[in-house]
Amino acid sequence: MDLIILIKVIFAIVITVIILSVGIRVLSINRANLLNRWFFLFCTFSSIGFLLYTIYHLITFNSSIVIPIMVTAQILFNFTVVALLMTVFILDKFSKVAMSPRYFVPIIVLLFLMSFGYFIWTPTLNMDSYAMGIVDTITPSGWLIFVNLLRMLISIYVVFKYITMSRKAEKNTKKRVQWFSMGVIIIIVGLFLNVIGGFLGSSIFEIIAIILFAVGGLGIFRGFLI
Repeated sequence: MDLIILIKVIFAIVITVIILSVGIRVLSINRANLLNRWFFLFCTFSSIGFLLYTIYHLITFNSSIVIPIMVTAQILFNFTVVALLMTVFILDKFSKVAMSPRYFVPIIVLLFLMSFGYFIWTPTLNMDSYAMGIVDTITPSGWLIFVNLLRMLISIYVVFKYITMSRKAEKNTKKRVQWFSMGVIIIIVGLFLNVIGGFLGSSIFEIIAIILFAVGGLGIFRGFLI
């Protein structure tokens, strides 16, 4: 296995453990709080996505299962984004209102929009690289741009709402939302670098993106501790 690919896999494994641990810790703080539950889902989807991301880069013995695992990981990352959006609805509205069809149905629609293309413009495996023991998946450019642009737009909206709420909040609530904002901004930068890495075929950019995603998650977790 190429050294850079190996480093990327190791980082993914480490960050999988970190993110899942953060999610469990947040849930343990207040299991009854809907905000904590959705952040736990955010961490769970992220950690399982990174775990699958790690696994499919290690599959050099059966090419037929690489793409299904890769697509599953990407859909889990879509779940991650919509879970983050739900935290905004819960903070901005009462929990019961946030879970009403008015807010929950758009979440389902967004999830569909970010996922359906993987079954139409299916990613492929670079067989030349695969023959050399390197797992390199290729996602059609149009779909890659669309899904990542949608992820980033949702994340930017989340940041905008957090900043708006922090201006109205006071004391500890204000500090909490500020940490949420900072964490999501870092995640957006990670998403942007991941897109660049996908276009350039650069594992370096993808490694940095993975690290930033974890740092952003830890920033949000810091907000829960306030």
